[in-house]
Amino acid sequence: MKYILWCITGAGAYIRDITRVFSRVKNEYMVKITIAFSKWGFEIARLYGILRSLREISSGGYMEEWLIGDNGFYFVGRINMHKYDLVVIAPATSNSIAKMVYGIADTLPTLIFAEAGKSGIPVIVFPSDTPSSNGLMVSAAPCYVDRGLCKYSVKEISCQALQYCPVDAIVIYDGKPHIDYSKCIGCGICVNHCPYNAIKCWEKITLKPRPLDLENIKKLSLFENVYVVSSIEQLHETIKKLLR
Repeated sequence: MKYILWCITGAGAYIRDITRVFSRVKNEYMVKITIAFSKWGFEIARLYGILRSLREISSGGYMEEWLIGDNGFYFVGRINMHKYDLVVIAPATSNSIAKMVYGIADTLPTLIFAEAGKSGIPVIVFPSDTPSSNGLMVSAAPCYVDRGLCKYSVKEISCQALQYCPVDAIVIYDGKPHIDYSKCIGCGICVNHCPYNAIKCWEKITLKPRPLDLENIKKLSLFENVYVVSSIEQLHETIKKLLR
């Protein structure tokens, strides 16, 4: 049996694809996966609709717990005791990358990174600001209401998407439906019940990483026993390689 400690930071980029990678790894290998979230990592997981999938990957039993925010600090000693064969930080925000490079360990993922380094446990890092060959990176937007497409009027009896939302995350704001991100669970039910096709989920967003962030990624790649990957495919292949 192999043991992986997977850290999720507060980035939406690639998070749904990364989850599918871990589902594959779970099915392909005899492996137990503990998931460690930063505070905002857990919020992003909720918002991007992957909590149910994560529970299938990490059931909550021994060595398959969810460690959330500061409460996860109690379990960091497992790393020093070599209970894990591999640490994966994916996605890793630019903020987390900078902290790892400069030795700041004030969040659960960055503390795990520091302790893995001290304990000689290999770490895979997938930066959310990884650019493609054109120098741009691709992220994804959470569900939102396109107000230009929405034809809802306060004269209507109700908004159908609002009616069917299981967590009451859709509210009428300034005359139009609006998604309250503090409640949304990314289930996508609202998409199917909007008659105007005005609700969009996971739309691609193109961004240009800052030179500072790219420099930090480069610095991190020089760390001993740290494997910085730049694609979903490379993430999967590197996990497979290190589990052998």
